Amino acid sequence: MVKVERSFPAPESLAEEAKKSAGRYDKPDVIKRLKDDFHNKCYICEMKELQDPNVEHLLPHKNGKYPERKYDWENLFWSCSHCNGVKNNGKYDEGIIDCCIR
Repeated sequence: MVKVERSFPAPESLAEEAKKSAGRYDKPDVIKRLKDDFHNKCYICEMKELQDPNVEHLLPHKNGKYPERKYDWENLFWSCSHCNGVKNNGKYDEGIIDCCIR
């Protein structure tokens, strides 16, 4: 796994979207920054030039597990749809290494 240097501060849209009842964490500024920070590679399989990129949560927000992390910049990762789909299997919720830990 390659260490990724995440850029800071977080994209501005995350704070605005977090205030909404149906906010989104995949606004254009978030996508651009994740794509750049992760060198357009999936953080799990490291496939390059993703054709089907996803904004993925290291700690899941679905099913009420970590709702406070839904818009957390340090919880958002660039992923291919395959790895995101595999990781959506609950047994991987807390077993993926954070490649951005400083």
